[in-house]
Amino acid sequence: MSVVQHDSASVAADAIIRCDHLVLDQGVVIEERVRLEGGQLHLAKGTRIRSGTTIRVRDEFEVGPGSVCGPDALIEGRSIRIGRELWTGPQVRIGGGSCFEVHSALVAGYWLHLGMRAFINTARPVRIGNEVGIGTGSAIYTHGAYQSPLDGFPLSFAPVSIGDNCWLPGATVNPGVTIGPNTVIAVGSVVTRDIPAGSLAGGVPCRVIKENAYPRPLSVEERRRFLDEFLRTAGEILADCKLVPADCAVVDDGSQLCVGDTTFDLITRSVSGPSDARTEKVRDLLRRHGIRFFAEVAGNVYRDWRHDV
Repeated sequence: MSVVQHDSASVAADAIIRCDHLVLDQGVVIEERVRLEGGQLHLAKGTRIRSGTTIRVRDEFEVGPGSVCGPDALIEGRSIRIGRELWTGPQVRIGGGSCFEVHSALVAGYWLHLGMRAFINTARPVRIGNEVGIGTGSAIYTHGAYQSPLDGFPLSFAPVSIGDNCWLPGATVNPGVTIGPNTVIAVGSVVTRDIPAGSLAGGVPCRVIKENAYPRPLSVEERRRFLDEFLRTAGEILADCKLVPADCAVVDDGSQLCVGDTTFDLITRSVSGPSDARTEKVRDLLRRHGIRFFAEVAGNVYRDWRHDV
């Protein structure tokens, strides 16, 4: 086993590491009761593997900067590559039946969100785009088999593909399904067939409720109403940080939010200016409202990371 570990990386004393090659970049944190096993593992800058998590990947495992895995997650398979700022809730599982077989693979983009107890089966390849939310209790299956197909029972092994900017808040996706980008799948749905891009879909089995529903551009007035409401609620939440509506100014077209000397551009999703506890709290609150920014803190100022992708 070989380990390349940045000086600022931190590994708990009781962590178990048994892999061919491990790279821990700047600021990586591996908490207590973590197991890392397999082939080539690379944890990028600022990644945190939370307590009780097991990562057992035979060939390659890579997560991008700022990722958080766990706690108590189980990630298994042959090849898993996920972009920056992966976030998983407790008890997430990636792998499942046949996950160590030759066809197993998961490739996902940046800002993948896996809610508590979400499950991705990788018996066959799973491809997930950028900015995809897979909510609590959701399940993605690439194989379905139990009874003998020689007795006429159903058998299915097939890949799954989910496009950019999709939201599945508590859905089940069956083998062979493709979900187009900019799609919302309603809670409790069972997706058994392809869903076209931009759809609102739901039901058992899942059907398209509205075509070309998303994205829907907002008028200036609609943007301003959203921002006014955001500032009203944020002012109460952040009172101890001295963030109140008077400290912020919304530009006339409703596309920018200014907090002191820092500007959040809601159209380009960029941030410019200095970083402090107040601006980071605003950024986190906007994220909780579904607005994420292509920015990271570097030297107490915001830096756009899109050229790195």
